[in-house]
Amino acid sequence: TRNQTRQMRNQPTSQPTSWPTSQPTKPTTAPSTETPTVSVTVPQRCPPSDPWGSCRNDSKEESHRVAMALTDFALKYYSKVAKTHGTDSNVVFSPLSVAVVLSQLLLGARDETKMRLETILSYPSDLLCVHAPLRHLLKSQAFVSTSLLFFRQDLSLNDAFRKQLKSFYNIEAQWLTGNETQDLRKVNKWVKDGTNGKIEELLKELEPDVQLMLINAIYFQAKWKTTFKVKNTMNEMFYRPGKSPVQVPMMTSKKYPLASFSDPSLKAKVGRLRLSHSMSLVVMVPEHSFNSLAEMEKMLTRETFTAVVKKLMDSPLKPTVVSLPRFKLDSSQDLMDILGQIDYGIFFDANLCGISEAEDLAVTNAQHRAVLELNEEGVEAAAATAISVARTAWVFEVQQPFLFVLWNDEHSFPVFMGHVSDPSRV
Repeated sequence: TRNQTRQMRNQPTSQPTSWPTSQPTKPTTAPSTETPTVSVTVPQRCPPSDPWGSCRNDSKEESHRVAMALTDFALKYYSKVAKTHGTDSNVVFSPLSVAVVLSQLLLGARDETKMRLETILSYPSDLLCVHAPLRHLLKSQAFVSTSLLFFRQDLSLNDAFRKQLKSFYNIEAQWLTGNETQDLRKVNKWVKDGTNGKIEELLKELEPDVQLMLINAIYFQAKWKTTFKVKNTMNEMFYRPGKSPVQVPMMTSKKYPLASFSDPSLKAKVGRLRLSHSMSLVVMVPEHSFNSLAEMEKMLTRETFTAVVKKLMDSPLKPTVVSLPRFKLDSSQDLMDILGQIDYGIFFDANLCGISEAEDLAVTNAQHRAVLELNEEGVEAAAATAISVARTAWVFEVQQPFLFVLWNDEHSFPVFMGHVSDPSRV
């Protein structure tokens, strides 16, 4: 399951779950300012046309293009997270959850802000509507994605923004009361419910002037197509370059159906374990103990990653000696920091007039948290997990830091992604 929150400031709020149909009249043009000799008209800040008004049902091709964009965004995000947290940490995140909230924010973005958000998300410039294809990709038996809009009662939201949030993302709506303690409790309870209890606290505090929040929660659960036997799990060494090895519970199998190969460009062993509901766990491990995870990550371009995953999907399953750590992950990221590294100043003076023309809105906080558990039965998450490495033919041992991806086989995009440097840490 995966979760993430956006807060925007200087935004008064309005409308509860029922989404009222009437709204107060909103000015569309700034008033003129006059002097005895000169008349000045302030330029209209919000374009009169709605960029998403022509959105219709998507075609298969459009869903495929959005899936490719999600993969590209995941790699950009991963590179910044890896740089920020370092390869000594355990990291997990859901690029899908982050992309959903950014796409919801995109509904209200205009002019340069809209273009910069689309670039961050790697959305093709000639794709007129990304929201309908994204909605299609959110349909899966492996995970449940839910979204919520919290906002203050006195915020005048644009009709188009409200209707499009409901139409594309089936978003729920609840009022913020202005009582910080009560609102914080309400937000965290919704997150806990949306992640099946896996994430009990997304936010530790609310800003006193928060007006509006966009939140997405993803709960993921899938079983191994071939389960690991608990009796074959034993403590084995996990080797960390430059550090002392640690003992971790290692799930083992002597004849596990696995697709795997060595990739020379990554200098890594890659493997794919099948999960239920058309999902897979993809693992990438440096081929030799003297190769670091950081070196492998530097080689992980979109072209290389896409080619590796495609080859894995086309590779036959072979009975393989497998060793895979059992572990739990819990990771948080400050999205303001990560997204700022991708596009510095993206939220400085952002034009969000598509949300409300009556207010100047600003993004002031954005948080993401993911948790993931991998065991003998399968994967349960608000996050991601992985596997990889080998010595001889048909041996795949994951006994050093590795990168992992929870991959949607049907539509070809990552749902969760991360890396593990020490499986013994929670």
